[in-house]
Amino acid sequence: MHQHQRSAWFACACCISNMTRFLPSVPGYVYAQNNNDLYVNLFMSNTAEVNLKATKVTLTQTTGYPWNGKVEIIINPEKSSTFALNIRIPGWAAQSPVPGDLYTYMDQAKSSFKLLLNGKPAVYKMIKGYAVVARQWKKGDQLILDLPMEVQKVIANAKVKDDVGRFAFQRGPIVYCLEGQDNKDGLVQNIMVDKDAKTTTAFNKEKLNEIQEISVEGTGTKRQVNSDELIQVKQKVTAIPYYAWANRGSSDMTVWIPYEASSARPQPAPTIASLSKVSSSLDNPRLLGAIKDQFEPADSKDTNYPYLHWWPKKNTTEYVQYDFSENQTVSESGVYWYDDGPWGGCRIPLSYKVLYLKDGAWIPVEILSDSGIAKDQFNFLKFKPVNTKALKLEVQLPIEQSSGIHEWKVK
Repeated sequence: MHQHQRSAWFACACCISNMTRFLPSVPGYVYAQNNNDLYVNLFMSNTAEVNLKATKVTLTQTTGYPWNGKVEIIINPEKSSTFALNIRIPGWAAQSPVPGDLYTYMDQAKSSFKLLLNGKPAVYKMIKGYAVVARQWKKGDQLILDLPMEVQKVIANAKVKDDVGRFAFQRGPIVYCLEGQDNKDGLVQNIMVDKDAKTTTAFNKEKLNEIQEISVEGTGTKRQVNSDELIQVKQKVTAIPYYAWANRGSSDMTVWIPYEASSARPQPAPTIASLSKVSSSLDNPRLLGAIKDQFEPADSKDTNYPYLHWWPKKNTTEYVQYDFSENQTVSESGVYWYDDGPWGGCRIPLSYKVLYLKDGAWIPVEILSDSGIAKDQFNFLKFKPVNTKALKLEVQLPIEQSSGIHEWKVK
């Protein structure tokens, strides 16, 4: 989530041809008909002509959807005729984010949709998710669908362990996320929001090609050096539509926001490694910060947090390097290797060395103890203390695979 950003171009330019195919298909997604049943499936401003068995009908939709829940439909049959207008009612407007019990709304008391015919409550039947208005229609009839656009907090089934004690924001059909560019210190993993917190929304025409933002009061959490005390600071939290993330470069991002302290991930206390400058033989500089972000993986193939990798390189000698702002005395290295076997292209390395900078030259450390090379755990190397301004890992990649690093600790 943290190491992605939008690519300007792909070598396989399938998006261009897919868009060309998609645009002529849009009318068939928006409307459908069967004998004298006319279906309105999607909501967007447009004018369309549909041939029913009884008559030809011109429909004109006017709406600000999905930012606004009001959809006005003018029905103009070529001649007054009896037919059924079937209006799709989204599940989220009927208190059901998705079919089944995977996701539910925290607040089930939110308002439902309204349907007006020529300014008065319409008489309709709900049939398979559609509000069906069957009547004799005449030119100029107006149907207004008013969908509730309150911000909802979505919670997952308790069996989804990663989402316990967390919720996601949804407004209308759009799910939201927190992204680093909009929040304090560029961080979002350390944010908590009370489950009863009140939200506000605002339309921002200048941001991300026009979006509706959500704002809420939250709490940023972080740890102190050499202390278990948790510092909590109130802060404004901003959420943007999930579809719009990663358009401003790679950054911290999350969809599921903790509302319980047990589910929060406080910003760790700074360390020698986290305060250092990282460099590497890696071609992609966006991945460098991953090895010092202090997010510890569940296992070597965990991709919930960023990681550094040299794929597709193999059978080469690579390196990562910490440069300190001033000389530091260090005596221990801990590396958690990225290994996505058996199907991926990265494995633990064949070997590695720790070197320190002395008088402009790289010198191997004098090893006191070595835990070896293994996946799913930190690999510790204790060595005779050295006073240096830089430390380097020299990594020998496997003959047929590449390697990667989740985290590199230094003490």
